[in-house]
Amino acid sequence: MKLGVPSPAAMILWLLAASVAVVAPACGADELTLDDYFNAALSRSEVVASQAESIRQAEEHYKQATSALLPTVNGVASYTWQEPLSVATPSTSTTLLSYQPLVKLTATQPLFRGFREFAALRQTQALLNAQNDDYLNARVQLFKDVVQSFYNVLSIEQDLRNYDAEIKQDLDRETELNARVRIGRSRVSEVLTVQSTISALRAQVELLQGQLKVARETFAFLSGLDAATPLRDTEVLPEKLDPLDDYLARLALRPDVKASQKRFAAAQENVNVAKGADLPSVDLNGNYYLDRPGVLKDVNWDVQIALTVPIYAGGILQSKTREALSQRTQAELTESQISRQAGQEIRSLYESVVYDRSQLEALEKANDAARANYEAQQRDYRLGLVTNLDVLQALTASQESQRALDRARYAAKLDYVRLQLSAVQRPGLLADAAP
Repeated sequence: MKLGVPSPAAMILWLLAASVAVVAPACGADELTLDDYFNAALSRSEVVASQAESIRQAEEHYKQATSALLPTVNGVASYTWQEPLSVATPSTSTTLLSYQPLVKLTATQPLFRGFREFAALRQTQALLNAQNDDYLNARVQLFKDVVQSFYNVLSIEQDLRNYDAEIKQDLDRETELNARVRIGRSRVSEVLTVQSTISALRAQVELLQGQLKVARETFAFLSGLDAATPLRDTEVLPEKLDPLDDYLARLALRPDVKASQKRFAAAQENVNVAKGADLPSVDLNGNYYLDRPGVLKDVNWDVQIALTVPIYAGGILQSKTREALSQRTQAELTESQISRQAGQEIRSLYESVVYDRSQLEALEKANDAARANYEAQQRDYRLGLVTNLDVLQALTASQESQRALDRARYAAKLDYVRLQLSAVQRPGLLADAAP
């Protein structure tokens, strides 16, 4: 066999093979699955970390509310100077002290505050629980961003592989036509038609390369990993989808729904806090004197029970109650809206998954038929029964069918994972979720 300079077609095939190797890295241990990607993004996300800090702040608010039930102890020291005054009495004449030092420890124990301190405690506990649910919801939202990015990258990379395969088939077609032109069985125009198709496909490849670069930059932003890190799809669509009612039954488990319910409970307790401010309060006060001037210098302690009855404060207490009632109504409306939106999201995604499954079945049959048609057109062309244009159209239809099938397969997986997330059904989604 005589060796020589490789033909242009062979060189192009070699370059295409190299490009495929770049687009589709070899499988290995460093490939990231969807869950690996989520874990990397979780450690990187500022939003989730910020929610964790909100939980810590809510915990401190709860401790502050608890302190309202406990006594307060303060040390007080003062030193007063005044002009001496003489006070005459029938028996003697004394002069009031011109200086009055005072050092004491004072303690106050709330006995009754209209139960508003207990309502405030329940309110802060509800808000703390709501912040925990917000943290879990931030994880869910991050997973949604991750799965969108994951399948966007994989879909574009698969598109590039499909275009490369089509270009390779067209190059094979060009080689065959050149051989037929040399023996006079095909026209030069047929070769030019194939070359025009190849140029158009290469332009499409360049466009997809740009889209892939953007998608990879999004991946790097979310994960903090190198943009070229290979991804591996391990997700499997279920053979049978659970009934819609099973997904809707999990509505109450969604962290956004739970957070809205707890904020409504907190708003209700806020009403009790506002109403409690309009009730009498009773406090127990005690003092222990370390240094005391005058006739009471030998009295070391005293205890006092103080009753305070609010009578008039310019209407501010009633206004705060009305404001709290309005906030409770607002929280109730928000809870209703979030619950309805969550139900609508699950229903929409469920219908999308059902449609995706039906579409996949139809596209698989269409793809098989398109591939068989292309092979038949090739055979008929060699027998002179069809034209080159018929073969090219069959090839284009086959490749378009393959691209549509691959895109639909990734879209179906994307919708199914999103359905799992919406129903809080994704394994490992909230595992070890403590901030």
